[in-house]
Amino acid sequence: MREVVVVGAGPSGIGISIILKKLGINFTVLERNEVGGSFLKWPKQMKLLTPSFFSNTFKMIDLNAITFDTSPALTLQTEHPTGHEYAAYLKKLADHFELPIQTSTNVDSVVKTKDGFLINTDKGKIETQFLVWAAGEFQYPKDASFPGAEHCIHNSLITNWDEVQGDEFFVVGGYESGMDTAINLAERKKQVTIIDKENLLESEDIDPSRTISPYTKDRLRRVNSQNTIAFHIGRVNKVEKIDNEYEITTDKQKIRSKTKPILATGFAGSLSLIKDMFDWEDGKAKLNTYDESTKTPGLYVTGPLLQQHNMIFCFIYKFQQRFAVVANHIGMKLSKDVSIIEEYKKEGMYLDNLNNIDDKCAC
Repeated sequence: MREVVVVGAGPSGIGISIILKKLGINFTVLERNEVGGSFLKWPKQMKLLTPSFFSNTFKMIDLNAITFDTSPALTLQTEHPTGHEYAAYLKKLADHFELPIQTSTNVDSVVKTKDGFLINTDKGKIETQFLVWAAGEFQYPKDASFPGAEHCIHNSLITNWDEVQGDEFFVVGGYESGMDTAINLAERKKQVTIIDKENLLESEDIDPSRTISPYTKDRLRRVNSQNTIAFHIGRVNKVEKIDNEYEITTDKQKIRSKTKPILATGFAGSLSLIKDMFDWEDGKAKLNTYDESTKTPGLYVTGPLLQQHNMIFCFIYKFQQRFAVVANHIGMKLSKDVSIIEEYKKEGMYLDNLNNIDDKCAC
């Protein structure tokens, strides 16, 4: 029996595994594809929104780093890494720390047992005392948000914007993925209309998880000088295919498109695979102060699916702050020497008091 199994070898899975290794814990990482698999599926042109900068020396961790002593900016020599570049950073860390990762291993189901968990995979069964769910969201798109969504294509299924055929496109969803879709199409001289129930460009929310990032706004201003991107404020009710065209019905009007509407409707996330192991409230899995399921003790969540105290931890710089919190809690339960956690606290990579977070800006 393992002491810990980590599901997922993305930034959260690799990040927490490095700490588990330092704690001397017997663990295994299960990855359905390869290290950084979700990033390798990103469209060729997609980049991280958050900038990388080598500021670790001054006790300010690179926003895209998953350890306090590494920096994607230094490793990759770029400020906004592509998916393939960031996957290379993750692979380098996995190799350097010699993490025990089983790639091409799909988790079929998880069963709670008296002593921990029984994980059924396509490569056999694994027993463990603790389970850390670090699987992400990109591979689980929301593609059934309204009737007729099957006539559309989710933006996560487009691997290269240079290969998209057509002159005019309608994008359903105005958050970051919708904006990125529109910008890439506009850069290729396509006419684009973004359809969303609200215009997030007018939002004054300072949490980038709830609004549009400055990086995206800069890109939008640069590419939209010729007004090739338009906005339709309205909710999509259905899409129908009529005479080889697509009719998009919103609460304001009906719109005809010669090309498949592109869904930028977000992601359901991998927690749907083990949803019965959580209590749910307002669509969020209920967790204790250590990111442990309130319904299933021993099951922890880390990564972009983590939500606590009305906070969304979907950016790397957010969920990197919780790796050591989870690892410390598991380490203490296993009676390990957890003194190395003090280094994470000293380096500013241990956010344990969420009640003191102040979401205000002075100007």
